[in-house]
Amino acid sequence: MSIFATLNKGVTGLKASEIQIATTGNNISNTNSTFYTRQRVIQTTAGHYNVQGNLEIGMGTNVETIVRLHDEYSYTKLKDASTQLEFTNYMKTKLEEIAKRFPDIQTNGILADLEAYNQAWNNLSSAPNDGAVKENLVKVAQSFTEHLNSTYKDMLKIEQTVNDEIKLTVDEINSIGEEIANINKQIAKQEVLDTDHANELRDKRDELELTLSKLVDGVATKTVMGQSSQLESTMTDGGKYYNLTLHGHVIVNGSNFIPLKIITDEVSGSHKIVYETSDERITDLNTRISGGKLGAQLELRGRTYIKDEQRYDGGMIQEYKDMMNTFAKTLITQTNNIYASSAKSSLSSDILPHLDNNTSLISYDKNIQIGTFDLVLYDDKGDKVNTKTITIDVNTTMQDIVNQINSNTDDNANNNGLDDIDDYLRATFNYDTRSESGLFQINLINPNYKIAIEDKGTNFSGSLNIGGFFSGSSASDIHVKTEYLSDPSKLRASYNGADGGNEVANALQQLQYDEVNFYNEDGTIVKKSLDGYYRLFTGKIATDGETNNNTHATNTTLYNSVYEEFQSLNGVNTNEELAALIQYQASYGAASKVVTTVDQMLDTLLGLKS
Repeated sequence: MSIFATLNKGVTGLKASEIQIATTGNNISNTNSTFYTRQRVIQTTAGHYNVQGNLEIGMGTNVETIVRLHDEYSYTKLKDASTQLEFTNYMKTKLEEIAKRFPDIQTNGILADLEAYNQAWNNLSSAPNDGAVKENLVKVAQSFTEHLNSTYKDMLKIEQTVNDEIKLTVDEINSIGEEIANINKQIAKQEVLDTDHANELRDKRDELELTLSKLVDGVATKTVMGQSSQLESTMTDGGKYYNLTLHGHVIVNGSNFIPLKIITDEVSGSHKIVYETSDERITDLNTRISGGKLGAQLELRGRTYIKDEQRYDGGMIQEYKDMMNTFAKTLITQTNNIYASSAKSSLSSDILPHLDNNTSLISYDKNIQIGTFDLVLYDDKGDKVNTKTITIDVNTTMQDIVNQINSNTDDNANNNGLDDIDDYLRATFNYDTRSESGLFQINLINPNYKIAIEDKGTNFSGSLNIGGFFSGSSASDIHVKTEYLSDPSKLRASYNGADGGNEVANALQQLQYDEVNFYNEDGTIVKKSLDGYYRLFTGKIATDGETNNNTHATNTTLYNSVYEEFQSLNGVNTNEELAALIQYQASYGAASKVVTTVDQMLDTLLGLKS
């Protein structure tokens, strides 16, 4: 064995120690890096050769590779925990924003408006002729409805914000997916040999995967897995195969990237997430995507947009909007049912969209029920003259109502064909094909009479706003009828339409205590008072928020636990690295001693020769 071979052994030791120290220093310098997996040097013997027969002499050391101590199992658990945490975190943010729209303390909120509205009717029942009381009633009612309008508008804004953020989230998913595909391409170029490890690139890819897990529940498949116990037991993601899927749809396959696409409805602006294959087949992913921010956004906004109804099918915000609309619609219906019983010189409905002569009333408005209502005629003295009963069944249309009202019947059973309801008034229903809307009217032939509608459970006048106090059909458009806004003195508190009586005002004041049917959008019927249903609605918002907060707290605890486990297996331990640094420093000193000794030997040898 030559003296130069011995010198080479010391040099290999120096080089190995230098790499060990450099790697450890890199670990220490990245202690606080956002996403870094600690690395270790794999050092092996450089082999041996035989001397004097069977005597084996080592040839020094080799640095085989530098690996990262990555545990794929703990990393997968961290991604799953991140997906759940981000889902409830986004939910928490939006549900808190919604809850702020319904403070409902004693001096603020829609519930306080409802109480003030009820009190205004009570005041009118006590002073039915007082113009100031009438004016106050209209003012309070209009403030109440405007609060409903604005709150519903706020809900729409939140819904639209979530819809807009869906597109932003999909754009970010695509950006991450494309970047991962590019990294895969770079990894393939760097990892030519089995001992080549693109550690920094794999860390970057893991960081992108973790970010992606916060946006959506995706699955990254790396089929070539291996466990290495050379330094520490760890499950690595070795190999070059990589496949990233979202609910069975591949968006990254190695270096290939297939983006998600957004289809936007031109009218509503609603975004639909789709996946398009190479043969141009399109799959709707709205109903499939779950987890992460995107899953929460779809749960809040709703997954399917129904064009004909201009609403989302499902979705928490849509459910809140539906309950607000049910509350407003029932308030309109029940108030108008009662107020229509106050006699007027003519009766007219609101404009009725999409109601033609052949549409059954029950199918047009779920609030309209089978039963009867009475047309009541009063003379100029306020005395009741005659009554006619109108029937509604499952097939009744507006034309049927007109025919019943105008039919020549002996309403007072006196065998006189000239003093019945049809002799004093004329009912009409006109449908405009251009606007696709209808208008129902009852006009009196003799101006000395007045007509009223007394409902017997059909909700006919209340639902169609015939002779009512409110107009509109939902929380977005409920308002006091224009005729009362412009002239509150037209308000009447009596059945016969004359000043002085207070029967109608009493009934409207009593309405706050009555339990009535609320016909929900999902077909269910809830029987409660007006304020009872509103409390049910706000209680649901509070319960949903509290339930999510509890789940979010659990997810936060789980995430912190998983993160600690991940860091213990993958992160940098400063104390451990400093101990290793001292060890490698000693190794470097020992190797340098070998080199120094050989150098002295060479000096001696050269001295002997000279």
